[in-house]
Amino acid sequence: MKTDLLEKVKKTIIREQLIDDGDLVILAVSGGADSLSLLHILNEIRLKKFISFSLYVAHLNHGLRGKYARDDALFVRQEAKRSGLPCMIGIADTISFAKRRGLSIEDAARRLRYRFLEQLARRTGASRIAVGHTLDDQAETLLLNFLRGTGPDGLAGMRFKRVMGAERCVLIRPLLETSRREIEAYCRQKKLWPRFDKSNQDTRFLRNKIRLELLPYLEKEYNPNIQKSLARLSELINADRDYLQRLATQRLLEIIIREKPRRLQLDVKSLLREDDALQGRILRRAISRLLWQGIDYELLPAAPREVSYEHIRSALNLCRQGSPHGALDFPLGLKIARSYNVLVITYGKQPCSAAFVPFFLPVPGEKAIPGQGVLLQARLASPAELSWPPEEGREAYLDYDRVVELAAGEKAPDRKMPVLNLLVRTRREGDFFYPLGAPGKTKLKDFFIDRKIPRQERERIPLVLAGGVIVWVAGKQISHYCRITDRTRKALILRLEQDKRLEG
Repeated sequence: MKTDLLEKVKKTIIREQLIDDGDLVILAVSGGADSLSLLHILNEIRLKKFISFSLYVAHLNHGLRGKYARDDALFVRQEAKRSGLPCMIGIADTISFAKRRGLSIEDAARRLRYRFLEQLARRTGASRIAVGHTLDDQAETLLLNFLRGTGPDGLAGMRFKRVMGAERCVLIRPLLETSRREIEAYCRQKKLWPRFDKSNQDTRFLRNKIRLELLPYLEKEYNPNIQKSLARLSELINADRDYLQRLATQRLLEIIIREKPRRLQLDVKSLLREDDALQGRILRRAISRLLWQGIDYELLPAAPREVSYEHIRSALNLCRQGSPHGALDFPLGLKIARSYNVLVITYGKQPCSAAFVPFFLPVPGEKAIPGQGVLLQARLASPAELSWPPEEGREAYLDYDRVVELAAGEKAPDRKMPVLNLLVRTRREGDFFYPLGAPGKTKLKDFFIDRKIPRQERERIPLVLAGGVIVWVAGKQISHYCRITDRTRKALILRLEQDKRLEG
């Protein structure tokens, strides 16, 4: 029976824009019917130069089937040579990898396979990785996800293409509309003799059990077109998913407070104002953004499957709970911490944000605050020169003579001293402060709590001291004792300024 499978796949490639002129495509070939057919179809399209692209065959021996696996690798190498294509054979110890990571053999094999393909794509400069997933695989995936208790995204199933990781290589599935029956007919017509993997008949694996038992039963007893029905379900849910993902991305951009490498800060109140259907998606987009910073939002891969529904639910519970503080450890080195209305998501080793080494600030003069890219400046002015109010968060006006008195301590202040040096440091246990307008002193810790300043920020806030007394919690509040009054003869202006020497 003649088949027009090549034309069908070619139309799919064009419609879904799976391959462009100039692409180098890594083709994953196991030796089975699906991938072997895809090898011959793509190579024929390449030779006819309908699209100008290159092919590179890849095969991974998972180290699970001994001589049979080695024979599979030899078969793939021979098929690639017969087609005039370069070929890379890899080998992996799937059992050891599964034990180290606490994974099933299936999951471990899948992860190793994609890692191998991504590494090869990076090494060769390939822009596409092609795999032989079919319409049958799509149906199996949807049922598998359903049985595992997936959300809507799991029922969306596999897509024709998706971005893989930070390299922006695109995984493509040209056979996703093709049934296994069509593949078998193509193999007969082209006299292809694919390899047979006995492990695919082992019903101890859930996917095999679905393929060999559940799908045939559903097809026979309930719906003879079950595969096409499931494919249509996938298509409809995919459209909804794409819309919700775009909406979640838009909302994420609105609630990001600050973004740095490996660190993202979100506004908790804004997140919780979103509809329940969006909150989890926003967090997943935030995690994707953190893991793949530098990739355009519309090209972001999905959050890794290691971050489960339970992880996202625990993060949302952290936002909703009564305590203003809390932290969670996520897979892959991700951490989520809440401090008041700020949710901080971090990934991997963080830049040191601990207390800096104390230093002295000359008055007048300026000094860089270590590790913060900020200058602390001090200058003198007459009260008449002050522009009220001081710039919030950056500037402080102090009575210079009062500051000098504090710096002198028990000694008589020398008002003719050429340079006044103020100590600048971060907080210490037992620090107290006289906030502007307050009736007396308060613990600096209580001041931070009242102001709802996140814990991680407290460690970085510079404190300016004169004679051991805090005169300015930089960017937050001045000391009541050093405020400007009608009796002020000289003003001390302290200011935080971006260090332009570090720009560019």
